[in-house]
Amino acid sequence: MSSVDLGRLGAWGHLDSLPIEEARAYARRVDELAYGTLWVPETVGREPFTLLGLLAAETSEITLGTSIVSIWGHDAQTTRMAAMTLAEATGGRFALGLGVSHLHLAEKLRGHTYERPLTRMREYLAAYRAAVYRGPTSAEAADPPILIAALRERMLALAATDADGAFPYLVTPERVAWMRGELDTAAAGRESRPILAVSMPAALEPDPGAAGATARAYLAPYLRTPAYQASWSQQGFAEADWEKPGSDRLVDAMVAQGDVEALRARLAELVAAGADHVAVIPLGPDGTTEHLPTLEALARG
Repeated sequence: MSSVDLGRLGAWGHLDSLPIEEARAYARRVDELAYGTLWVPETVGREPFTLLGLLAAETSEITLGTSIVSIWGHDAQTTRMAAMTLAEATGGRFALGLGVSHLHLAEKLRGHTYERPLTRMREYLAAYRAAVYRGPTSAEAADPPILIAALRERMLALAATDADGAFPYLVTPERVAWMRGELDTAAAGRESRPILAVSMPAALEPDPGAAGATARAYLAPYLRTPAYQASWSQQGFAEADWEKPGSDRLVDAMVAQGDVEALRARLAELVAAGADHVAVIPLGPDGTTEHLPTLEALARG
């Protein structure tokens, strides 16, 4: 188990809405606010390892992490080299989030055959551990922790046995509690408890109508994704909930909304359910994920 400290609270965002100098300033501000980790995803915007390399020089305390890079987009050797480079560049402030992504992103976007995702992830982790790395290393820049984007039983078990923990997405506090139990059961006998990191989309807006509109717009691209539909089904939702534009029940459960106290209450629920780390996704009314006032409000008190 890696000794990298993610902190209780993190920030998650694409940063693609910000020109690079503004992205640098954003990272510096998140660092100043004492968030534990700044996470960036991989979609079709900036390449995450490169982006975090640029941000490494702008920060001094915050951990930098990928949430999530696709195993179809980077072979295990390349990923190990990138992870170790960032571990060195940050003085050990890097965490690697990996995921099997989704069929349409693996096949239509990248040209791979999406098959046997659990097996592919298991093989990938083994290849990553076996990858050759002969760059500079130090005690501060040892192997970074690996978190897997896991939603269901078998991927959670793999996260507990072959990685350092799990980083699920779009889950309720009740589901987090169940995941905590699954991870701990699968990790029985291990020296360290698996990390459970979760994300929390958040719309800081006291007006229910405006908050709901921001939340629904954010959730819209995920409504048609089979992996999330299957996950929601296991969380007690039905097909009618993810039919466009998404039911109020689903939107309210997936996106924290309201004033700062309402957002803090949802954070507390996730932690009480067993989350070790909660990455806030600060939603702006314009659809961006870099709404700094949300992070500033949550950092106070």
